[in-house]
Order: sequence, then C-alpha cells, then structure tokens
Amino acid sequence: MDPRVASILKFALFAAIALFVGGFIMKHVNRNKKTEKLAAEMRTLVSDTNFYQSPTAEAAHATLYKGIALLVDAKKLGLEPGDYFKEVFPHDKKDKVGLDDDYEDYPALEKLARDTYERAYHKAELFGMLDTPAKVNELREGKMPDDVIPKPVVACIIDPQLSPGMEKIVPNLDLRPAGTKQTEPTDLETAIAKNLCSDLYSARKITSEADSRISKHYDKRNKPEPEKKEPAKTTPKVEPKTEPKAEEPKAEPEPAKAAE
Repeated sequence: MDPRVASILKFALFAAIALFVGGFIMKHVNRNKKTEKLAAEMRTLVSDTNFYQSPTAEAAHATLYKGIALLVDAKKLGLEPGDYFKEVFPHDKKDKVGLDDDYEDYPALEKLARDTYERAYHKAELFGMLDTPAKVNELREGKMPDDVIPKPVVACIIDPQLSPGMEKIVPNLDLRPAGTKQTEPTDLETAIAKNLCSDLYSARKITSEADSRISKHYDKRNKPEPEKKEPAKTTPKVEPKTEPKAEEPKAEPEPAKAAE
C-alpha cells in the first residue's frame, strides 16, 4: 500500500475517533448544563417567596404547574423525579453552590419539595395533563392545560379555615379528579393532612399554635365515636307456681260404744 494512502487512512481513523469522543464529551457537558439549569429553576420555585408565601392562590397554582413541567423536562434528560431532586438538593458540600443553607439545617424543607412535586407529577400523568408537548408548554407557563377534559381541580389538603393562607402554600395543594367537592376527609386524607402539618411545623413554616390547632382538628375527626351501650334488659323473676296442697280427709269420729 502506498505510504501516503496509509497515512491518510490513519489520519482519517484518528479524526473519526476524536470526533466521536469529542461529540460524546460535548453531549455529556451539554446534558450536565441542562441538568444544572433545571435544578436551578426548581430551587427558585421552592424558595420561600414562591413556595410558601405566594401572594394569591392563583400564583401558588402557577408554581405547582411550573414544577410539574420541570419534572417532564428532567425526564427527557433521563432523570426520574427522585434522581432529579438529588441534583436539586445535592448533599455533597462541593456541589451546594447556590443552595440555601436552610435546606441543610431543616431536612423537612427538602422533603416538602420532593413530596409535593412527585405527587403532583404522578397525578398530572394520571389525569392526562402530560400527553402532548402543547399541554406541557401550558404547564410551563403556569396554566392548567385547556385540552384536559375533564379538568382536574386543585384542592387543599389542610382546610384553609383551620389556618388562613393555607390555600397559598404550594405543599398544601393537591390535584384531584374533576367535580371533587370539599367533603369530610377520608381516613387516608386525614393521615396525609396530619403528616403535612407535622412537616410544615418541622420546617418552621407554621407556628406551634397552628400545628396544635390543626392536629387536634384532625385527631377529633379520626377518633371513633364511643359506642353507646344499651341498658341491660332485666327479665322479671317468675316465682315458681306452687300447687295448693290437697286437704287431708278429716278422720270421722268413731261411734260411741253402747254401755253394757
């Protein structure tokens, strides 16, 4: 083989390998950049201002929808919700750039963010809110997709009447089937409400007074009513009937003997 041809072939082979390796590295770098961008956007959503202090209930709903869209985007990068939140809340000190120190001091904050969005994501998937790119784009804009029929409703886990402003706290929001009305909570809903109350208190988002008031309310609903005992029925004692004794026949007097 001509040495010049051999050199060209070697050069072409090395160029192809370099191109492949370079493309793989660039793809990996771009994926990492996109992942970090999504993680930063989620950190913004779960900040106090957006997540716990929304100015209106509608703003809280928009934050919920935007977070669902971020989970969809993360899944396109091959990250399941659990893996995505590992990027949002890294536990390696060198990776904690831009992460609020409160998330290290209060693990309940991380738990609230994970639970809220994982629950919302799975329910949005169940209700057909993630079927098309158009629906996801509407979620990304903070809107309920128009094409979802019937439309789910956003309900409160803890009744806002127990603590004013609860309708503006994103972790207290839950997607439920269309036509769902606020009725007496089931045993499962009661347990979820009590757990959420405990997490909010652990994260220092509600006062001890509010925690006590909410917990007592759901404890009363969960406590079974004591069974009413009916008074024991007493049966009157029946005296045994005694047959009247037959009178013994009186002995007839013997006839007097005649005197001899």
